[in-house]
Amino acid sequence: MRMINPKKVVSAVLAAVLCIFIIYYMYRQVIGISKDKVETENAVPISIENMVSSTGYIMRYERVLDAVGTGTVFSVVDDGEKVSAGMAVANVYSSEEAAAIKSRIDEIDEKLDILESSIVDQEYFSADVGKLEQDRNEILDSILKNKAENNFEDCIISKDKLLISMNKLSSVKNGGAFEEQISELQEERLRLASAQGETYTRIFAPEPGYYTGIIDGYEKIFSPEILETMTISDFERLTQREPDNNLISSNSGKLVTDSRWYICCELDKNEAQSFEEGEEYTVEFPYSEGVSLKMELLRAVRETDRNETVLVFTTDEMPSGFGYVRSQKIDIARESYSGLRVPKSAMRKLNNETDGVYILVGETVRFRRAEVIYELDDYYIVRYESEAEKTQNAVQSGEEAVDESGTGSEQYRYLSLYDSVIVSGKDLYDGKQIN
Repeated sequence: MRMINPKKVVSAVLAAVLCIFIIYYMYRQVIGISKDKVETENAVPISIENMVSSTGYIMRYERVLDAVGTGTVFSVVDDGEKVSAGMAVANVYSSEEAAAIKSRIDEIDEKLDILESSIVDQEYFSADVGKLEQDRNEILDSILKNKAENNFEDCIISKDKLLISMNKLSSVKNGGAFEEQISELQEERLRLASAQGETYTRIFAPEPGYYTGIIDGYEKIFSPEILETMTISDFERLTQREPDNNLISSNSGKLVTDSRWYICCELDKNEAQSFEEGEEYTVEFPYSEGVSLKMELLRAVRETDRNETVLVFTTDEMPSGFGYVRSQKIDIARESYSGLRVPKSAMRKLNNETDGVYILVGETVRFRRAEVIYELDDYYIVRYESEAEKTQNAVQSGEEAVDESGTGSEQYRYLSLYDSVIVSGKDLYDGKQIN
């Protein structure tokens, strides 16, 4: 039997290992570069606000309309509707019976509107039932969308539309009609109107304004006239005042005589330090359907011997359906940050001094500077390119590489909107090819 030389075996193994290493090395350097795997995520815009909460107190120019005798007041205009001088805004009924009749007549009018709108033309009985079902579904989808977006006023408006659509569909499918119900309601209304007679007194607006029947007794307490000279102690005394019950029990509603209104709140001195008079801030009203308004900081009342600051915001915007509850929670955007969202895993340092990210441009890796302006749990917010930088980059024909010493780091562009940011990948450098 032929003996195997151990030295030759060892030499053969070493040679094989060396060949494998050479092949692997060549694969990584020549072939493997096209097999690198990277994960990317687009740089998208993001805006956040640093909020501070407080209790806000609303001040408006309000004129309470005197009561006319005793009785029940019924508005004849919508709450908050703009009215002109001399326009009828309410009726005052002298007895509970007369007020009840008026309430029933209003209820009948609402039902008649819905039923008369629910009458289907005869042609629909041989027409497309599917179209009526589609109309119903579209209205229902609209209500669900408005509910999800807290547009409750639109939900209420769409409620009657949905009822009318369902009535039409039922009429077509089941052959029913509403003429008999309409006739009965019309007869009842005529009978009530005859019995009612002239048992009410009309209330007219003495000047232009916005009419509301809601009186809280603070109309003469929280008045904007005090804002110019108000101290912190003055504000605190106001918030402890009791409402005027005489106004609540005896009035015919009120006019808001100016569209400009104010909201005051108290903050800790340190929390209020960054607020500047004359600047606009976003104020959110969580309990008024989440309304968000841009309001100017009219005045910041600061006193050296107090740890509190009173802020006075103002606006002339009067959003539809807003609840002007005298005292309510508010959230104020103390600071806001807008930029591009970048995962923390994507951030790199070029030559240990320049913050940035690698992006993928076609099949080429490029470095982009990324200046962090705010930090979240898993992301950074980095700044946009300035307009000057955009103009400069638009005429720049190619990428400029940084030298090894890092002295050319300023030549790299800043990250741009929708750049394809590399969030994971190894051995990345500017100019690397990824196939």
